[in-house]
Amino acid sequence: MSKTLQLQFETARGKNVTLTVDEPRSNLTEAEMQTGMETIISSNAFQSDGSPLAVIKSAKIVDRTVTEII
Repeated sequence: MSKTLQLQFETARGKNVTLTVDEPRSNLTEAEMQTGMETIISSNAFQSDGSPLAVIKSAKIVDRTVTEII
């Protein structure tokens, strides 16, 4: 089983952007995610097509089970 944290933002031009973090801490709080996402936006470290991240859309942890066949 693998877990990923998916952070979804909207750019200043209205495009959705998702940042994915592998194996997030299991005890992340809503407040920590909110603060972290606000920090990502204010840092202007990420852009999509020249447009900076501007709005927090969602954050979710996704559990995935992979079964290898061959």
